[in-house]
Amino acid sequence: MRDRLRDVLDAVAAEVGSLAEGRPLVDLVLNGHAHCLEYLQTMDTGHADSNINWIVCGGSGYSLRRQRAEGTDLLEDQKLVARSHLFVGRTGQGSQKRRPYSCLRIDVKDGCPPKFIIRPLVVERYQRQWRDREVQAFTI
Repeated sequence: MRDRLRDVLDAVAAEVGSLAEGRPLVDLVLNGHAHCLEYLQTMDTGHADSNINWIVCGGSGYSLRRQRAEGTDLLEDQKLVARSHLFVGRTGQGSQKRRPYSCLRIDVKDGCPPKFIIRPLVVERYQRQWRDREVQAFTI
């Protein structure tokens, strides 16, 4: 999937030329369906997907996802291409299992580039009870 997105972004960068120089091609990418809440940022990949902020907001559904066993760093051919700065997903086992469900509030502040204030809203099912879970807001 990353290869296909990278190809699309590389094609867009070729079309816009020097308009994007000095900053990422896209300010923020929002997507879902991964059954978690995650904020990632790509590193300098040598492609048009470099230094982009990505938020997966799909923290609901039947089978919430756990953090990757590999941890917070995404590698391609032993090279760091992205890092996860926030992950909210299923944790624990048996009676200690936590199932957080999430959504986001995003406030956009004027400027070039714009600033995004991300406020994760999370409620968690734990030991047969619903509980609010505090997740700090952050700015991109």
